[in-house]
Amino acid sequence: MPIATKTRTSLLTDDFKNQIANNVSLNSTVVPPAVQEVKTVEEVPAPVSEPKGKYNDVANLHFSRGKKAEFKAFFSANEVTLVQGVENAVNYIMKEVKAGRLKISRNGIEKVGE
Repeated sequence: MPIATKTRTSLLTDDFKNQIANNVSLNSTVVPPAVQEVKTVEEVPAPVSEPKGKYNDVANLHFSRGKKAEFKAFFSANEVTLVQGVENAVNYIMKEVKAGRLKISRNGIEKVGE
């Protein structure tokens, strides 16, 4: 409902106008209670909750074109899911690198001593 119309006449009742005039005056020195007290709120860190479901860690892997299907077919032929196969392969490579039998770099994976 508009407060004023095109004819500049108000749709507010005189009673309501008087209430507004009495409650809001330009010479008022009364500060609203919300402004009087400024409370500082200490920031409390959000509680850390464990992820729900059977997955604790999630990683999005991006393969070059066609590699996902190739890897999936390879692991399926060996009765392993894609996720299990990738996880096993990475664990194996990490174990071999730590043992000093493999070296990994941007150029690929090499046997040490070759």
